[in-house]
Amino acid sequence: MEHMNHGMAHGMDGTERHHHDVDDVDACGASHHHAMVFHTGVCQEILFNGWLTTNALELFGSAVAIFLAGILYEGLKYYREALHARATTATADSRVNITKNECGQNGNCSGTAIVKYSMLSSGHIVQTLLHVIQSTASYILMLVFMTYNVWLCIALVLGLAVGYFFFGWRKNTVVDVTEHCQ
Repeated sequence: MEHMNHGMAHGMDGTERHHHDVDDVDACGASHHHAMVFHTGVCQEILFNGWLTTNALELFGSAVAIFLAGILYEGLKYYREALHARATTATADSRVNITKNECGQNGNCSGTAIVKYSMLSSGHIVQTLLHVIQSTASYILMLVFMTYNVWLCIALVLGLAVGYFFFGWRKNTVVDVTEHCQ
């Protein structure tokens, strides 16, 4: 006869103890089910064990930090594009190659020049490092949203909106091909 264990663990003294796979007790003492639903709770663990809010003031401070992170994220995206645009005007730099046949038959690029960095050029290395930072920031902000805390989600969305308002009007393109979470 096969014995099946349905959520029971046997202690060393032979007694049965219940354990929960998805229920947990947070630092505020509340037992809750980890479901993917939006909530407005104040007690919130954010990203790692050390970032825990236990009252409304701590949650508000965390929301402000997340709001600012959203603005900085949009600024980083603009900065990467601005560096790329600056490289298109740096034709004197031998490490950047802009060819006329990529700009049209008349040789007139009219703002559509294609920049080709060499693999080991400083411009490509800087863009690679900024890409790593942008990718990491993008996934961290996604994980913040996945706390499903309404206040943190609103703070993040508002931060991204304000960041786009500050930086988006200066962009040369509307579609962002470097966006990681869309």
